[in-house]
Amino acid sequence: MKKFAFAVSALAIALATVSTAKAESFNFSASGSRFTGRGTLTGTSLGGGLTAITGGTFTINGVTGTLIGNWTDSGYNVYAAGNGFQFDYDNILIGSGGSKSLDTFGLLFKLSNGGIGKLWEVDGVYYWNEWIGTEWLFDTGSGAGGDPILTNIRATPEPPSLLLLGMGLMIMACFIRKKPRLHRTNPPIQKAA
Repeated sequence: MKKFAFAVSALAIALATVSTAKAESFNFSASGSRFTGRGTLTGTSLGGGLTAITGGTFTINGVTGTLIGNWTDSGYNVYAAGNGFQFDYDNILIGSGGSKSLDTFGLLFKLSNGGIGKLWEVDGVYYWNEWIGTEWLFDTGSGAGGDPILTNIRATPEPPSLLLLGMGLMIMACFIRKKPRLHRTNPPIQKAA
């Protein structure tokens, strides 16, 4: 019985301290003068405050978008927009803890209306631009090439179900007691008179 209680305790501790080295999820929202968007991004921690975004969907001005391409931490990827224009992107978020931010190369999305959208940061200011058909939505020759926006990227709270399961198993292990064995006693031997 002691082995069983030990095994249950070990399982409970393992479940209660599950590693967070799995896919991370982030709630994402952004807004600007002509832009609103929100959705979910998923990724994997690369260490050093970098998170590789591997998927995500969100809605931009009422149009659904999905993440394009693979992440890279060595330079950037190039996506040809057309008419000799291109998007440079790396699909990486930076920052530690629950709050993340975009980097200079940013995130690239394919929009359901056929457009391509990009979110990025330059000198602490976040930008958005969209390629629709054969032209940019915002003048690429002005400012940082896009419309300034505000962003908020926060880690999605982890469901506490595994923690609750682990705690429940630990409590159960505490209440498991070894049942007393019933000892059979022989009737007393009577002396002959």
